[in-house]
Amino acid sequence: MVKELKEKDFDKVIETGKVLIDCYATWCGPCKMLSPIIDELSKEYEDISFYKLDVDQAEEISMRYGIMSIPTLLIFEDGKLIKTMVGFRSREDLEEFLK
Repeated sequence: MVKELKEKDFDKVIETGKVLIDCYATWCGPCKMLSPIIDELSKEYEDISFYKLDVDQAEEISMRYGIMSIPTLLIFEDGKLIKTMVGFRSREDLEEFLK
């Protein structure tokens, strides 16, 4: 299940375990296309926590991680950013990204 993430909770959420953050905006077409794929994957990859972060509501996080284009996917492991993917991608690309 993909949970909505607020900027104030960001650091706490990424602290432990493997976490995927889907950085999106409500007006972004590719973000809307990516969302159902992320939802499906969240049900299959139970060892990863999935979150959505609206970049229009999270300017500090966007600046901290240099998010210039959306969608941007960030994977953290125990608080450290380990992978970044920018733009709409296929389900196959996302499965590879999650490994």
